[in-house]
Amino acid sequence: MQLSWLVSLTSHLRRVRGPWLNSLVVMSGYLLSRATGLLREVVISAQFGTSADLGAYRAAFKVTDMLYMVIIGGALGSSFIPVFIQVWDRDGAARAWQLFNAVVTWALTLLVLASILVGVAAPSLVLLYGPQDLAGRTLNLELTSHLVQLFLLSPLLLGLGGLAMATLNARDHFVLPSLAPALYNLGIIGGALLFAPWWGIWGLAWGVIIGAGFYLLVQLPGLWAMGMRVRPTFGRGLTELRTVAWQMGPRVVGQAAAQVSILVTGALTARLVMGAERLAGLDYAYQLMLLPYGIFSLSLSTVAFPRLARLFSEGRQHELEDRVRRTVRIILFLTLPAMIALIVLAVPLVRLLFQRGAFDQVSLAYTVMPLPGYAAALPAFSLSEILIRTFYARQQTWIPVLVGMLQVGLNLGLGILALHLGGGVGALALAFSVANNLEAWVLARVLARQGSGIWRDRGFWRSVRASVLATLALALVLWAMREGSIATGWWAFLALDGEYAWQTDLLPLIGWLAGVGVVAGGVYAGVAAGCGSDEARWFWQKGCKMFKHV
Repeated sequence: MQLSWLVSLTSHLRRVRGPWLNSLVVMSGYLLSRATGLLREVVISAQFGTSADLGAYRAAFKVTDMLYMVIIGGALGSSFIPVFIQVWDRDGAARAWQLFNAVVTWALTLLVLASILVGVAAPSLVLLYGPQDLAGRTLNLELTSHLVQLFLLSPLLLGLGGLAMATLNARDHFVLPSLAPALYNLGIIGGALLFAPWWGIWGLAWGVIIGAGFYLLVQLPGLWAMGMRVRPTFGRGLTELRTVAWQMGPRVVGQAAAQVSILVTGALTARLVMGAERLAGLDYAYQLMLLPYGIFSLSLSTVAFPRLARLFSEGRQHELEDRVRRTVRIILFLTLPAMIALIVLAVPLVRLLFQRGAFDQVSLAYTVMPLPGYAAALPAFSLSEILIRTFYARQQTWIPVLVGMLQVGLNLGLGILALHLGGGVGALALAFSVANNLEAWVLARVLARQGSGIWRDRGFWRSVRASVLATLALALVLWAMREGSIATGWWAFLALDGEYAWQTDLLPLIGWLAGVGVVAGGVYAGVAAGCGSDEARWFWQKGCKMFKHV
C-alpha cells in the first residue's frame, strides 16, 4: 500500500501549521476515530446486541488492554516525549534516535514477557468474572480465557504503534498518528462484517488483531521520513534512558491502578443479574461518553503536551499557564453541552446509534441506564487529561499518580457500596462520575497551591461562567423540547418505554435530532456570547483561517 501521499500531506501541513492548525488536525483525526468507533459499535451491536458472547469478548479485551495501557499507553508516551524533545534539541537527531531504539527494545521485551505471563495465567485471570451471576448463570469463562490468549497479539502491535505515535507527536507530526485509531476501528469493523457471520465472536476478535496491525503500519512512513532506522539496543550507558524509566515509574503505577479499577468494575457488573449482558451495555454507554472526550479533550491535550514540555524546559512559566488556561476554557465550552445532550437525549441517541438487529429493547435499557452517570463525568474526565499532562510537562510525575490512585480507590469503594445497597450499573457509572469530578478538582487545587496563580485570571473565570450559564439554558431547552415532543404523541419513541422500529422510525428520529440540535446549538452559542464568552469568536476566527489555507 503506497502511503507517500500521506507523508506529502504531512509536510504540506507543517509548512502552514500553527498550534491552532495542529489542534484542528488532531481534532479531525479524533473525530474520524470516534466516528469509526461509533460505526464499529453500531456494527457490533447489530451483530451481537448485548449477548453473553459479547460480554466474554468485552471481559477478555479489558484484561489484555491492561498490558497496552500500563506499559505503553500514556505511561511511556508521557515520560518519553519530554525527554525525546530535549535530546533532539540539545544533542541532535542521531542521539534522539538512539534513545528511541533503546526504548523500543525495552518496551518490546517487556511486552513479550508480560504477554507470555498473561497467556499462561489467562484461565486464572478470567475467574475474576466468575463464578456466576445472581441468577446462577455463568459467564463463558472458557471462551473468555481463549479470547484473552488471542488478544495478546494486540498489545504488541498497539504498543509499538503507541511509541511511534509519541515520537511523531514529539516532533509536531500529527497527521499519520491521527489516522491510526480510525484504521484500528476499520479493522474491527471488517472482522465484524466479513468474519463474524462465519466465525461468530472469533471473527470479531480477529478483526481486533488486524486493526492493531493497521494502527502500527500507517505510522511507519512518517517515522522513516523523519530519519528513523531501527537498530535494536538496550542503551547501555544512555543516561536519558534512565530518565525515561524514572519518570515512567509513577505513571505505570497510576495506569495499573486505573486498569485494575476497570477490571474490578467489570467483575462487579458481571455478578449482577444478566451480568454479561449488562457488561456489554455498560461498555456501550462508556463508549458514547468517550466520543466527545476523544474529539475535544484528548485532541486538544495531545497537541498541547509537546508545547507545554517545551515551554517548561525554556522556563517560560507564564506562557505555559496561559496555554493551560486557554485549553481548559475550550474544553469546558465544548464538553459541558455534550454532557447535557448525553443526559437529556440518552434514549434517542442510543436508539439512533444502536437499536437494530440483535440490539433490542432490553439492550436499550442496559445502555441508557448507566449513560447519565458516565455523562456527568465528562467535563471533569476531560479536564483531568490536560491537567495531568501539565504536571507531566513540568516533570512532576508523582502528583497526578497519587491523585489518580485516590480517584481509583474512591471509585471502587463507592461502586462496591452501591452494589451492596442494591444499586446496579447506573450506580457504578455514578460512582465513576463522583470520583472523576473529585480528581479534577484536586488536580486544579494542587496546581493553584504551587504558587503560580494559574487560575487567577478574570478572563478565564468570565469564560467559565458564560459556559456554565449557557449550559443551564441548553438543559432547559432540550428538556422542554423532549417532553413537549413526547406529549404530542407523535414522538413516543423518545421515551424509554416507547415503541421503536428502526426501519420506519429512523428517518423521523434523525430529523427530530437535527432540528433540536440546530435550535439548542443556537441557544447555547447565543447565551454564551451574551454572557461574555470568547470561545465562539475564537472558533469563528480560526475557522476563517482554516479556509484561507485550504
